[in-house]
Amino acid sequence: MSLHLILVLIPFTVIADQDSSIYIRAGAEVTLPCGIVRDDHVNCGATDWFFNDSENPGSAYLFVKGQLNRFVISKSKAGRLRLAANCSLVIREVTAEDAGQYICSHSDQINERHVFFIYVVSVTEHERTDEVTLSCSVSTFARFGLTVKWLFMNMDMDENNKELKTSESYSSANVSFSKSHSVYKMKNYSSLICKVKDKYTEEKYAFIPPSSGNNEMTTDWWWYIRLVVGFATIVTLVVILIKWRRNKIQGGDVAVAFSTGEAPSSSTGPSDDPSSLYENVTIIQ
Repeated sequence: MSLHLILVLIPFTVIADQDSSIYIRAGAEVTLPCGIVRDDHVNCGATDWFFNDSENPGSAYLFVKGQLNRFVISKSKAGRLRLAANCSLVIREVTAEDAGQYICSHSDQINERHVFFIYVVSVTEHERTDEVTLSCSVSTFARFGLTVKWLFMNMDMDENNKELKTSESYSSANVSFSKSHSVYKMKNYSSLICKVKDKYTEEKYAFIPPSSGNNEMTTDWWWYIRLVVGFATIVTLVVILIKWRRNKIQGGDVAVAFSTGEAPSSSTGPSDDPSSLYENVTIIQ
């Protein structure tokens, strides 16, 4: 019971020398530093990391004395967490599950804590028969002072705009448009920007179509494969040609060259001997 009370009170009684809000796009990687680590802290043996989200009361130990606490972390999240050499917390492939408050402390630095609030931003596309909707949502820990809205050409959109229809809530915003709209026809999604803002921070995010990066990668790979195949074909032909010439020389092909001359005149008339038609016969090895 006393341990549970300590865990609950930790997020509200820390003395923090660093309190940061970090917005990060879903799927990216984030590193949370834990201040200066002493040289005698081998394998982060004096470092603890806590996590607190809005869904569950109290804090959970992510790392205790440098060791991952798998008892309170989902298997999917545990595989994405690690401590760097300087005891910073590294989170790979960030998801909405990672939004919340993170606290780092060292056992020999009682009055020093490093506190981070992670906000995870997701920008997605939803297609219907004749309409497309872009959604921008923010997974947060603190539910106050946050606004999410869509901009067109970096400007606010009129609420009565019939071509670009928007809707907003506390932590999300949508923009919908017809497939006949130039944004969709020209795939000019960069003209639509999601702006996320709180009291201290403002961030902007564009929708990144997943197919665009894949197509570019596929095209590059095809050019690379064609180049390699073409080069290999040329090398093969050159090797075959060299072997053919070498075999021809080693096989000793014989060429015979004849030089003709005028047969000597004879009083008796032309000779019936064919050899009389040639002056020289040369054999070339």
